[in-house]
Amino acid sequence: MKTLYWDCFSGIAGNMVVASLLDLGASRRKLIDGLKSLDFAEGEIDLVIEERLVDGIRGIYFNTVDDETLHAGHEPQSEIGHPHVMGEPHDHAERHGRHYAGHDEFEHSHCHNGSAKKADKAENHDHDHDHDHDHDHDHDHDQDHGHHHDHDHDHDHDHDHGHAPHRGLKDICAMIEKSAISQRAKRIAIDCFAALAEAEASIHGKTVDEVHFHEVGARDSIADIVGAAICLDDLEVNEVLVSTVHLGSGLVKCAHGIMPVPAPATALLLRGYQVIFDEDVKFELTTPTGAAILRGTGARHSDGRLLLGKVGHGHGSHRIGRANFLRAFLVEPETLKKKADQVTMLTTNIDNATGEELGHAMSELMRAGALDVCILPVQMKKGRPGHQLQVMTSPDKACEIELLIFDLLPTIGIRHARVERTVLERHKTVVDSHFGQLAAKQIIGNDGVERNEPEFDELVRIAEEQKTTPRKIKQRIVV
Repeated sequence: MKTLYWDCFSGIAGNMVVASLLDLGASRRKLIDGLKSLDFAEGEIDLVIEERLVDGIRGIYFNTVDDETLHAGHEPQSEIGHPHVMGEPHDHAERHGRHYAGHDEFEHSHCHNGSAKKADKAENHDHDHDHDHDHDHDHDHDQDHGHHHDHDHDHDHDHDHGHAPHRGLKDICAMIEKSAISQRAKRIAIDCFAALAEAEASIHGKTVDEVHFHEVGARDSIADIVGAAICLDDLEVNEVLVSTVHLGSGLVKCAHGIMPVPAPATALLLRGYQVIFDEDVKFELTTPTGAAILRGTGARHSDGRLLLGKVGHGHGSHRIGRANFLRAFLVEPETLKKKADQVTMLTTNIDNATGEELGHAMSELMRAGALDVCILPVQMKKGRPGHQLQVMTSPDKACEIELLIFDLLPTIGIRHARVERTVLERHKTVVDSHFGQLAAKQIIGNDGVERNEPEFDELVRIAEEQKTTPRKIKQRIVV
């Protein structure tokens, strides 16, 4: 299994996610076959996969086309928020012309204009359009218009010409469960949609089952999330890391009026993530669908050192005055043996606390989620013997732990510093011994050799049962 790192310097949207994974080497055939196995009432879905050169950067562009015949002679539409269904008028002024942001939103976010995902013509690109029609034909475009099209059709024209139905979470989950994608891809996709539904329910004061998606219930929006799940599974990604997430700025036109960027669902989905508002970019760089993929995959920030391997570029479509693509990296396996991250160290010197207070404080701080607590003897001013309390915690819990120290001890000042650490890969496990099953840590050394270390509490438990000492029990245990 592999670790993926997304560099969201220009935000993250669903189609950019799929494109970045395809550029890393995810199977196009699995993606196409998997998405075509989704049983849409509107008909089978059409895909656009293009290799583009934008501002000198090669990458992949991914999107859907509801009917390639209707769009013949046009650039593929990439506005996930506006599926262009057969029979629906195409209003370029409405969908291409304004500086609102619009992507693959749902109930609160019916976006009608040019977001950072909206299509601009690339300098050079190859089109791989996969469609299923009953009549087989190839199109050779002899005109010199700067790009090459490969259209592969083999399907009939039995499409729903109306608007996409509004689907609820249960409807989408049922569709995913019936599809011909792997069980792991199904789980990833459903987790992402569940995150979206929870955000929508919170915003609208409804239950998850009462939420009916609008744009995100359309085929192309579903394709973004399910497509991402298919590609993540194909690449065998089991851990997702993410940079600081750029949001853009300005306003987004939604069903409930004009809203500030980030849209309400995006803001909820990105709780706990480090974000940046880009005041110089008046577009929505990160969409609810992109944010839901981060939340649904359990993506976490990585502030430490990584050994980066293969790189993939997933192009956005709108020219925003700077590079607009999602960059994906596969982390080299060697990095996983020793993980680097950052922690916060909280330190205070105390000369007026009793031993009982210090012992109690250590227990409470560990219970509150501190990674480690230690107390060192120090000589303080005026020759007073005292103690230095050192608490190591994750940065996101530093404020909580700091307040607890003030509550538990008579200190009047705490120093805090962000430090880097390197740790060996380790996992909780259960091992068999002649004393029965024991909770243990599985540790992977620099050389890749695994070793199991029984938890000391388990040694104490067995020692009490055997009426001996933990040290003697450890000597007798072979795991």
